Amino acid sequence: MKGIIIYSSKTGNTKKMAEYLANNLKKDYIIDIFSADDLANLSEYDFLLLGGWVDKGHLDKKAMKILKRIDKFKIGIFGTIGAMPNSAHGLEVKGNLENLIADKYSLGVYLCPGTVDPKLIKQLEGLAGKFMPSSIKKQILEVAYVSREATEAELHAAFEFFKSNLEKLNS
Repeated sequence: MKGIIIYSSKTGNTKKMAEYLANNLKKDYIIDIFSADDLANLSEYDFLLLGGWVDKGHLDKKAMKILKRIDKFKIGIFGTIGAMPNSAHGLEVKGNLENLIADKYSLGVYLCPGTVDPKLIKQLEGLAGKFMPSSIKKQILEVAYVSREATEAELHAAFEFFKSNLEKLNS
């Protein structure tokens, strides 16, 4: 089977995840990897893993633009999130992403932690109380300050997740 990985990355977290998935899936599949900025002809592929960073609880705009191009396709979504994936927010985001591919042949959704863009942190720090209650702002900033890149073990778990779902596809 031949697969394609397309990713959108703002701070490098999602690119790192995409490269990890590609390097490990190449042991069993023919895999091409592209940035969302590059056009790719999807017709020659059996499956797609689409990666993006989480923006306001959903995939970023570049990843969403690609997703909207896809109709009937075997697709999995991976992403990076500034919160922990198993937090209440992370689980809500996972549900949002699962809904995006509910009408497609889903290979599942996998989230890894990722660092929050320092520019976004600066913007949040500067927001006055009238735009956002100070308690919410404080909560968001606390999460952003401790955000981190995915560990090797977390990236490997993402690989194992998609490898398992692809094996089910073959059986």
